[in-house]
Amino acid sequence: MKLLITLILLTRINFIGNAQNDSIKSTELDKLYVRALNSRFDLLLSSGWRYIELNENGKRISKLNVSEQYKFLTNEELIDLSIKKKKTIRVLRLTHKIIGTDTVDVNFGIVNVTGKRKIHFNNGLKFKKANFALNCGGTNVYVPDMRFVLDRKKNDWELIDGKYKIPTE
Repeated sequence: MKLLITLILLTRINFIGNAQNDSIKSTELDKLYVRALNSRFDLLLSSGWRYIELNENGKRISKLNVSEQYKFLTNEELIDLSIKKKKTIRVLRLTHKIIGTDTVDVNFGIVNVTGKRKIHFNNGLKFKKANFALNCGGTNVYVPDMRFVLDRKKNDWELIDGKYKIPTE
């Protein structure tokens, strides 16, 4: 009985300790997003604007030092842009996955936005219709776009893995 109580207490303490360690400050996370965006050479070297969805993450990093090629737009602005250009707009959706206290994956999802101006009835009379379609990530195992690991000696995040590797100095 004492052994059972001891095991329960130890697992409880372990869960509480791990839950407190997994939090990363939003300012650090924002810096990782900016670094990831500025490291995507395939996007930076292409011509034209790259649109980023103005979700919770996009709102925070839109005010930081991101390349001038990126435009942060709300869903309504994306629909209007699609109607104006009369084509589907490809939008980056920024997400992250915290693997541990020292590992963060930054992922870039593609959302296709198609807006049309037409009259339809959906809870009243509407004049715009929009379709948001997510690209399929595939059926393979999880592969992050960019993985950052905290180097405790330098107290800095290093990009170590991902589909889009940057050259090391």
